Parts: sequence; structure tokens; C-alpha cells
Amino acid sequence: MLRRYSDSPVAFIALFLVAAGLTLPQASSAQKTWSLQQCLDHAFEHNIQIKLGQLGEVSAEIGTQSAIGAFLPNFNGNLSHGYNFGRTIDPFTNQFVESSAIRSNSFGLSTGMVLFNGFQNHLNLQRAKLAQKSALSSREIAENNIVLTIAGAYLNVLFQEEFVRVADLNRAATARQVERMQSLVNAGAAAAFDLYDVEAQLASDEATIVSTQNALNLAKLNLVQLLQLPASEADGFKVVRPSDDDLERNNLPPSPESAVGHALASFPEIVQAQYQVEDAGIGLNLARSGRYPRIFASYNIGTGYSGASRTVDGSPTTEEIVLGSLVVDDSTAYDLVAQQEVYQFITTPFSDQVNRNYNQSVFFSMSIPIFNNFGVKSSVEQAEVNVLRAQYQLEQVRQTLTANIESAWADARAASQNTVAQESALVASERAFKNTEQRYEAGAATAIDYADARTRLDNARVNALRSKYDLAFKSRILDFYMGKPLTFR
Repeated sequence: MLRRYSDSPVAFIALFLVAAGLTLPQASSAQKTWSLQQCLDHAFEHNIQIKLGQLGEVSAEIGTQSAIGAFLPNFNGNLSHGYNFGRTIDPFTNQFVESSAIRSNSFGLSTGMVLFNGFQNHLNLQRAKLAQKSALSSREIAENNIVLTIAGAYLNVLFQEEFVRVADLNRAATARQVERMQSLVNAGAAAAFDLYDVEAQLASDEATIVSTQNALNLAKLNLVQLLQLPASEADGFKVVRPSDDDLERNNLPPSPESAVGHALASFPEIVQAQYQVEDAGIGLNLARSGRYPRIFASYNIGTGYSGASRTVDGSPTTEEIVLGSLVVDDSTAYDLVAQQEVYQFITTPFSDQVNRNYNQSVFFSMSIPIFNNFGVKSSVEQAEVNVLRAQYQLEQVRQTLTANIESAWADARAASQNTVAQESALVASERAFKNTEQRYEAGAATAIDYADARTRLDNARVNALRSKYDLAFKSRILDFYMGKPLTFR
């Protein structure tokens, strides 16, 4: 069963080559042969852009969690420990005290929550959930881009391998001509310059093999680097080739309308643009919420300790104090005394103060916006502009996607017609070359004639091969646009 990376034509090429690769035998264990499926799995596991997209989803999930938390009350604890020096006010008795150092402690818990803020919490939660969906679409778009890059590099390796194969066939054919001409020269039936001509052609074929092999090596190196493998693995890197049957395609849809309809309803670019329109609408509602009042509730509970707090220690003692003296008869003085209770004070114990200083408070507050320097008005107007911008961007994405599908349909039709023409040209070139080869061997054609016919045959082979791949890819891109199963059976 094929893996569907996303509803995007970008991923189609990858899936096409994967399906083709499944029809071929596996390589020996000593030399791994990479299918496109294996290339994509490896890239999806190691590519940095994919990992960044996954982090975007994680970040959006965290944002949703934060938006949910905004509905809950906060809860905080506080405590303090300090010393006051000199003349100061006792924080619990509000009396002046003097001391070299007075210790104080406070402990408390507080909680508060928004009761109403113009539905901002609800709107932020909607926006956070929308951001999660948008992050998923962003990752799918990133994956499609990676698939396109890997598939393009993979396809380039396949093409270069075909070019090498054609070059090998040409060299082998020319080598046979060199052997035949050498025999004729040795027998005196041909001039030496005729041998020189075919030897020159053989040398040219050898140079073509070197050139095509270098191009193949560079294509492999590019794919290996995209897979983030060591460059040393490029030399032995092998890919799975699709069979000729997998490339066959004869029927095309009569029009692009069905493909356009499916793509506009499901492709991640469209989905993300729609999310952006929704997000802009939420942003507009958030801006309008600035016109509503805010209601907030809070509750506090606390206690504390002060080193200046005093408590009577035990029972008081009685003492006499002299208030003054009384003179009687101008000669006798009597002291006036009174009884006074004397108290002994100690610092109030910590536990007693904590219990005694226990306090609670409940507050409700409301903020009513009256005038804020046109801040809310400007925010609303800017949000309205953002809504229009998002709508225009969605329409632009739709137009671009529609144009791409229509172009793909036209390209597929052109590729189909071109394939028929190139196959006919290849048949004609093969027939012409065979005739020229026979004439050359019979001495009725020159080496230049032979080389010209071979060049036309080479071009016909390359063009037929290119058109065959081109038709297979472009026609199945249309299948993908229309939501058909990605199969080649």
C-alpha cells in the first residue's frame, strides 16, 4: 500500500517512482538499491525542514494549552523575611517602635481570575486551535517541497543512467564496426583512412561514456547529499528503475475541471489559506473586544510575624511609687505614695502571631474603556484590512492552483501527442540507421553517413525516452489532482 504524504501534486512524482520500484527485484544484501520510498523515508527522518515543521506543530499545541489555561484562575503564594532598623512602624499594630533590629515575616496565598474580558479567552482558544491546523498544513507543504526536491534528484539519476546505457550501446556498436573495418584493412579490402574514421567515432563514443558517467556521478552525489548521507556513498549508490509497463499511459481526462475541483477542496495550500482567512476573522473579533469592559475577581489570605509585637509575661507585680510630699504644720512632711502594677513584656511567640494576624480579602474590579487615544479604533480598522488581505491571498492561491492544473493538463496532452510522434521518429531513425549501417558495411556509404545516421538515432532514443517519462509523470499528476488512487496497475 502506497504512503500518501499529502494531497499535493508535488508528492505524486515520489509516489509514482515508489510504485514502480515495488515491481522490481530487490538488490543483494551486499549492495543496497534505494527505492524512492526508502529515499523519502530517510529524508523525512533526517531533513531539518521536516523537523522544523514538526516543531511548529508542537509550538501550536503549547499555544492551545496556554489558551485553555487562560480560563482558569491563577494561584500564587508569597512569603517574606526581613529586618527593620531604627524608628519604624510595626506592620501589624501600625505603631511607631524603635529598635536596633526588628524582624518581620509575612505569608500569604492569592488567586484571581478574569470573569469577563470581551470573550477574548474564547477567541484566543479558537485561534490557538486554528493555529494547530495551520501548522499541520505548513508541515504538509514542507514535506511536499522535500518530496519534490528528492523526486527530482531521483528522476535525474534515472535519466542519467539511461543516457549511460545508450552510450554503452553506441560504443559496443562502434567497436564492432572497428573490428570489421580492421579485418577489411588487414585483408586489403578497405583503405586505412576508413579505419581511422570509425576509430575516431569509437573515441568519440568513449568520451561520451565518460561524460555521461560523470553526469550520473554528479546526479548520485546530489541525491546522496539531499539524503544527508556521506558523499563517499555516492559511488556505489543505486536506485530502483521503473519498468516499461509502469510508464505506459494512454488515457487522459477530457478536461481539467474534475482535477481542479478536487484540488481546490483538499490541497494543503488551499486549506492553509482558508485557515488564514478564519484567523483574520478571529483577529477582527479580538480587536472589537477592546470596546467591552473587563471584570476581574481576586481573593487573598495571609498572616505574618513582627518582632515588635509584645505580650505580657505572667502576672503583674505591685510596687509603691512616691507621688510627692505633704508638709503639715510647717514642719512635718509626709510622702504621698500609690500602688502600681508592673507588667513584664516579651516578644509575642511566632505561632501566636500567625494565628492572630490571619486575614482575608475578596475584591472585584471592573475596567470600562471610555477613550484610549483611538487605539481600539485603529486596531479594528487594521484587523478589517487583514481580513481582506487574507481573502485576496486565498483567491490568489486558488487562481494559481487552477492555472497550474490547467497547465498540467495541457502539458499532459502535449506530452501524449509528443510521445506518439517521438516513437514514430524513433522507429524511422532505427530503420534509417539499420539501412545506413548495411550500406556502410557494403561500402555504399561513408563513415560520415554512418555517423550522421547514428547521431539521429541517438537523438531519437533520448527524445523518445524523455517523452515517455514525461507523459507518465504528467498524466499521473492529473490523476493525483483528481484524487484517484496512485497505482500503476
